[in-house]
Amino acid sequence: MIINESELYPFVTSDFSDRDCLVLAPHPDDESIGCGGSIIKHLKKGSRVRVIFLTSGDKGDFEGVFGGEYKDFRRECALKALKALGVDDYEFWDFADREVSREADKAYLKLKKQVEAFKPGLIYVPSPYEAHPDHKASALMGWKVFREMKVPVAFYEVLMPLYPNVLVDISKEMPQKESAIRHYSTELYYNDYVYRVEGLNRFRTATLSPETKYAEAFFLLTETVVSGNDMSYMLLRRFYEPVPFWKRFFRDDG
Repeated sequence: MIINESELYPFVTSDFSDRDCLVLAPHPDDESIGCGGSIIKHLKKGSRVRVIFLTSGDKGDFEGVFGGEYKDFRRECALKALKALGVDDYEFWDFADREVSREADKAYLKLKKQVEAFKPGLIYVPSPYEAHPDHKASALMGWKVFREMKVPVAFYEVLMPLYPNVLVDISKEMPQKESAIRHYSTELYYNDYVYRVEGLNRFRTATLSPETKYAEAFFLLTETVVSGNDMSYMLLRRFYEPVPFWKRFFRDDG
């Protein structure tokens, strides 16, 4: 039997901006690149948004261009980017860059306390498809929050495309999102993220109406998705089944 393409990929946009949300960013800039447009939509709706930076991203100055002040520069960039997005609720946890997995238990306990206190209706985390170790560690934290606390999780894409089950129209929010990304001057020195993210968000409109110029893609993990054997969930699940470190988190899924 041939599966209808609408079962494999969204052909309409979704909007969950009426939910309060926590945004888990492994490094300053992930929040703006991955879900900046959606953050703006939440704030426009009057929803609460809290951004948590797991690390300072202090190992991102690959050529030592910014010297010993790089960490401070990057934090200043983050504060400017958050202001551009409209976010005034944020935390810097300062775990070691590229080593979040080594302190995963400690980081997860902090996240659980945040969830219990903030009571979000949604948590944004990088997707498991991301290659960076801190992004993968963040994705695992998202899986665990969903499993233990039943809070919906939206996996977002930064450097690696994911297989989405929801698309969010950010056409009106795109200029503001780009403005936020432009504040990350330290990161733009190494990579033109504005150019690349604009291309990705434009590409994500391929199945949408012509009126939608830009969209952010997410894999939204909910009880309904899991119990209904959603096709994109099955694909994501199969992606990690062969990896022993992840396999145990799928043990009760059949």
